[in-house]
Amino acid sequence: MTPAKAAGRRVADVMTHEVYAVGSGTSLETASRLLTTKHITGAPVVGADGRPVGVVTLADLADPDRARTERDGYSFYYKLESGERQEVGEGRCVSSGRVADVMSPYVLSIHASTELARAGRVMLDDQVHRLLVVDEGKLVGIVTSIDLLRGFVDT
Repeated sequence: MTPAKAAGRRVADVMTHEVYAVGSGTSLETASRLLTTKHITGAPVVGADGRPVGVVTLADLADPDRARTERDGYSFYYKLESGERQEVGEGRCVSSGRVADVMSPYVLSIHASTELARAGRVMLDDQVHRLLVVDEGKLVGIVTSIDLLRGFVDT
């Protein structure tokens, strides 16, 4: 792809529209299973209103120095598409701690109309591998470093 073609591409052109997310009360076990079975390295954490409140990654889940509580977590996660949230799982309590124990409680977000180069600069500056795509506070997608590479490479 020529640099001119890449320069005009937007986050909307490469982002993932079907997003898997967890709640802060989701159990660590459920979050770990979600990430490994879906082959993803991180997921947004959403509040009761569906708005993003943080991110949890495999590194967060594997970090032995992260304090974990004995609070029961729930065995559900969310599948979001076009900003609409669907709960997946049984919702039963399991006692392996909660996502709130280990998540990063901040949101790095970007708008779908942002140029790919700008999204890449944000990822580099903040040393992250994913940005949440938000429209009017609503999570509408996710863009990862792999998505950006795909956008810059001629396929």
